[in-house]
Amino acid sequence: MPEAEHPPTTVNHGTVAFLCGLCETEELPGTFLIEVLDALGMSASGARSHLARAVGDGRLTTRRVGRRTFYRLSGLYLRRYREVKSKFDAPPIWAGCFHIVIYEVPETRRAERDALRTAAFEEGWASPRPGVLLGMRPPGTWAHNPSCFSGVLKVDVATARDLAASAWPLAEAAEQIRRLAAQLKGGQTPTLTASNESRTALLNQVASAHTLLRQATYLWGSLPSLPDELLPADYPHDLLAQITAEMNGPMMVAGAQAAQKLLALHTHAPAPARLTAGSTVGSDDGGHRTKPVAQSGS
Repeated sequence: MPEAEHPPTTVNHGTVAFLCGLCETEELPGTFLIEVLDALGMSASGARSHLARAVGDGRLTTRRVGRRTFYRLSGLYLRRYREVKSKFDAPPIWAGCFHIVIYEVPETRRAERDALRTAAFEEGWASPRPGVLLGMRPPGTWAHNPSCFSGVLKVDVATARDLAASAWPLAEAAEQIRRLAAQLKGGQTPTLTASNESRTALLNQVASAHTLLRQATYLWGSLPSLPDELLPADYPHDLLAQITAEMNGPMMVAGAQAAQKLLALHTHAPAPARLTAGSTVGSDDGGHRTKPVAQSGS
């Protein structure tokens, strides 16, 4: 029997990482992902393909526990997830210096040079000039390259501000902040209460948080992570403060509460039984469509 028609899906490459963020974990069970992806308008076969592609290109890894399959963030997904998480946990503080990496990679090894720069940029580093990389935190394993020389660069605030302006795309970031603020303005997500914690209500809450905040969270997480002292005087600090508050505000909190309650239903549920004639609940690994189960006081 063909699958029921779905509305246009809002799932994209950042969805699984966003769901991990709501649940405050780097790993989620397959049953949870299949059910939420279905609520986001993706068919069972589409969800299986989406997860399989992410596993195939290294963005997810899998492990099995009995009949259950768990998907863990890896590669680019994991780096982006931790980059955004670090902004919630520890805003940057100006300590009077940048971390600096100077590299010497000749044009004949361009692929190696590009890979090094990409890895640095994914960690929030930037380049004020060829061969030089600056960051607010110590470099990752990419700086272990024999062509790299690492250290710290102590400068006064005025010089640091000039270096930041030449390294990070602050004008683009300012425009991005203004767009984000406009996008989030007026968005509302109802708070969960005991009377609306049915499975359907939980799924709707997670879907709403995803629709309203997934793209905003990704864009917010990709903004230059710099101390206020190093930002231009005309930088939209007030709008950035509003966005940061929104990322920690009622919409995000309500979505996280719903996602974690829904995850608990999957975590504490018994392993799915083998399919028999007339069965409607599918296997845990996404091989069949998993339908919502009616609540019975749980």
